[in-house]
Amino acid sequence: MSVTVNSTCRISSQRCATNYCACCHSVGMVRIWRLGKQSQTMEASMKDHKGPINCIVVKSSTDDECVSASSDGSCIIWDMAAGRRRQSLFANTFFLGVVYHPDESQIVTAGTDRKITYWDAYDGQAIRIIDGSDTAQLNALATDPQGEALLSAGSDKLVKLWGYDEGHCYYVGVGHSGEVTNLAVAPDQSAVVSVGA
Repeated sequence: MSVTVNSTCRISSQRCATNYCACCHSVGMVRIWRLGKQSQTMEASMKDHKGPINCIVVKSSTDDECVSASSDGSCIIWDMAAGRRRQSLFANTFFLGVVYHPDESQIVTAGTDRKITYWDAYDGQAIRIIDGSDTAQLNALATDPQGEALLSAGSDKLVKLWGYDEGHCYYVGVGHSGEVTNLAVAPDQSAVVSVGA
């Protein structure tokens, strides 16, 4: 599911969180909401980012963790239940896209540096960096439900299908007339949906 909030932040998750919802704000703020049957209550408002947040993803298995990608060069892994930062990832880029691997052992990021970076979700160390585009920033990432494929999309108007483990680009989708801003894989893997500007 993807939703645009304040025209700057994409909220993405593999499925809807059962207890919590995370939303982001253009001034670098993450807000955590507890979802009830009859009401929603803001549990925390956290401002550790120094720039706009471009994407936030909720961890599917436990719904108590999310990661936010910001233009300040950081991604922050948040403890949604405690309302505080668990870990930070830093790179010389404006992070525009972030996704958890389906087994949630890794986080993958993309941004203005045209790189796709795999990170260890536990200690926040970069594991692998691959060139995602020769010419333009990368705006969005998605994985298939099994974690065998990674998809990237960017301002070069292309959607690329990568082997997750190999880091090799197997297919390039051409068809957008403008930059590609988001994408998703159907749960049955029958289709990839991409949207553009």
